[in-house]
Amino acid sequence: MKIDTPMPEALADTASFLTIHEQDQLWRAAIIMADSRGLLLRLTAMFGRRIDALRNSISQTGERFGGTTWTQLTQRVQEAVEDTLWASYNYATFGLEAVPHIVRPKRPRNNVLHRLATTASGVASGFVGLPGVLFDIPFTTTTILRSIAQVARDSGEDLTAEDTRRACLEVLAFGGPGGKDDDTEIGYWATRLGVNHLTVNLLIRSAASRFGLVLSEKFLAQAVPMAGAITGGALNYAFTEYYQNMAQVHFCLRALERRTGEPAAVRQCFEGMVRAARERRRISRHPGKAVPMAFLPRA
Repeated sequence: MKIDTPMPEALADTASFLTIHEQDQLWRAAIIMADSRGLLLRLTAMFGRRIDALRNSISQTGERFGGTTWTQLTQRVQEAVEDTLWASYNYATFGLEAVPHIVRPKRPRNNVLHRLATTASGVASGFVGLPGVLFDIPFTTTTILRSIAQVARDSGEDLTAEDTRRACLEVLAFGGPGGKDDDTEIGYWATRLGVNHLTVNLLIRSAASRFGLVLSEKFLAQAVPMAGAITGGALNYAFTEYYQNMAQVHFCLRALERRTGEPAAVRQCFEGMVRAARERRRISRHPGKAVPMAFLPRA
């Protein structure tokens, strides 16, 4: 994601404990947090009504089945994701060598090959139907988890450390891109606070529960007639990009918290930057409005 908006001058005081480079890193993470749901929202808006109608139809299939069909679908997906996470937990970083500091990229890379791979899987599963879904769940989950691990590596994390692998799972536990912007940020901090003391077993269950619900919604979207393959591919691409972006935010914050030793200050500064990033987005939608002095670039 290209970031071409300078950090507002008004944020300089709250970010004064950071170096200029660290301020730029945090500002970039704030813009990613504010903008990461754009494509997903457009896709959801396109298929949302049909998804809701399909879910209601499933829930009204008759007294014999009642509303359990949706619950069973969600449970089946969650179990499949949980099994995949257990199988991938020790192998998500296999073959990923640590990047020496002198050749480490300036910022984590969004691996486009992972997005293309999950897109192809989504298209194939949309054509094939349910048998394709049974393949798509483990493939997409494993690919996204590995992509998260690559972001962690590019951010300077030690891939051999148990804490790093837990942090990769935490990204999936943040849930999907649904809801309002504020809900995304609140959910991020709530999840971080909640998973700190979880065992790996509970963390995997938590991640499977939230990520499984996201995938359940995706599979319902793929069930829309004449749109399964297109929807499956587009949503897989968007979901992969979303979790890559959230991984960049997560590991940027972890790095700054370690370097500064002031996690509360990093959080306060980041929250202010996210609010400014959202305001910048609203201003861009209404270019005729005057730009507040707070959003003039720094000298």
